[in-house]
Amino acid sequence: MRISHLSAECSPFAKTGGLGDVVGALPKALARRGHDVDIWIPFHLEAAQWYRRRLQWPIEATPPFDVSILGRPYRVGILKGHLPHNDVPVYFVAHDPLFHRPGGLYAPNDSGMDDGLWRFTIFVRAALEAMRRLGRSPQVLHTHDWHPALATMLGAWSGWRNRWFDDVSSVLTIHNIQYQGAYPGHLFTTLGLPDDVRTGGLLDFRGSLNFLKGGIEAADVITTVSPTFAAEIQTPAGGAGLDAVLRGRNHRLTGILNGIDRQVWNPAADPHISARYSVDEPSGKSECRHELLRTAGFEPGDPGMVLGAIGRLVDQKGFDLLLEAAPELIRRGLRIVMLGSGEPALEGAMRLLESHHHGQFRAFLGYDEALSHRIEAGVDALVMPSRFEPCGLTQMYSLAYGTVPIVRKTGGLADSVIAYDGYNENIATGFHFDDPSPHALAAEILSAQHIFFQRGTWYRLMRNGMSVDNSWEHAAGLYEGVYQRAREVRGLAW
Repeated sequence: MRISHLSAECSPFAKTGGLGDVVGALPKALARRGHDVDIWIPFHLEAAQWYRRRLQWPIEATPPFDVSILGRPYRVGILKGHLPHNDVPVYFVAHDPLFHRPGGLYAPNDSGMDDGLWRFTIFVRAALEAMRRLGRSPQVLHTHDWHPALATMLGAWSGWRNRWFDDVSSVLTIHNIQYQGAYPGHLFTTLGLPDDVRTGGLLDFRGSLNFLKGGIEAADVITTVSPTFAAEIQTPAGGAGLDAVLRGRNHRLTGILNGIDRQVWNPAADPHISARYSVDEPSGKSECRHELLRTAGFEPGDPGMVLGAIGRLVDQKGFDLLLEAAPELIRRGLRIVMLGSGEPALEGAMRLLESHHHGQFRAFLGYDEALSHRIEAGVDALVMPSRFEPCGLTQMYSLAYGTVPIVRKTGGLADSVIAYDGYNENIATGFHFDDPSPHALAAEILSAQHIFFQRGTWYRLMRNGMSVDNSWEHAAGLYEGVYQRAREVRGLAW
């Protein structure tokens, strides 16, 4: 099939988290299975910097052209590159005033206003026009999260005006339902959709335009990034207000657990770690552990359990629970390495713990790709205390690196980690806890610490995790079924 992915992010060019990792990996797996795949993203400042660091630049795919929004022309360029070490083409929509912003991928404009509606409307319209100019008509348009959802809406609700959409099916993947793209209703005319979309309430949610809701209503098939999350978002507790909309389209909704890119996350070939190792030859993990402890300022010879945590410091990720539990865990002999950035209060708490517990707690603020690899390889266990987690990739990286994950039983964490119950060491890969509280988290970590000193059982959990196939090949096969389903139901009433 011809498949075009539209996304705000794509690793390694520009990403803030798992969305970018997925868009940088799934197309490669699909291409390996014989599909004709490409990727479309904005040419963010981060992407330009990625190329400049390598003394490279993407080629011009088409001459610049204008995208008209409410009679105002926006000059855009279309650049073409490829995923590293791969032939999958990546098309960049370039418009510097909207995408070259030093504050990050989703930074407001110079006036401090969130102009995402304008930015991603222009991105979508430019991408679709460029596809036409290049003679590239996909059979499946796969949009990721709310940012390119307008493409799905245009195909469903204005296709009768534009015959280009006649053979284009749509798939929308929800990576994080908390981010929905809500904007004032008076901006509807910006989108170029038929008036009956507004009068029919297809895009309206609580008085605002809601891009994610519109995408859900318009898509031929909707996916989420884990089966458990697909069930959770259909409940009032997990649907962020859109549960009724999703229940209304649940026959078009499915959950597919993400995979990981084993070309990037593979301890047998990882250039970022001090020693290579595998499930059959695991001895290199000990050297990686010693190297990380030296980097963290810990005593390398101390046999006590070392706990890692990597991620964005936001409420969703639950790292406040870990930071509150940390003094008691340290008192019980654990050492903790954290890497992350986000809410200033949580960054401050990390600094404070490091100052009070030198040699037992190490705070690495910011994000460092190479260091994240070294932490995965060097710690004994990794904790993910998320309040909700659509899929999560960090726990899958841990499994691949022989690092035992301790996770809250939610979303993709529940789907990807088999909890040890004292009797299932033949299949268990980690530990679960239910209650999102510091006490419950600490109790599970201390239970894991007890098993850590039962070396035979702990090694079995490590080996079980390293033997799990979390590559994208399995997930790509499931997406093939989704694409075929989208082709079959294209244009059919629910």
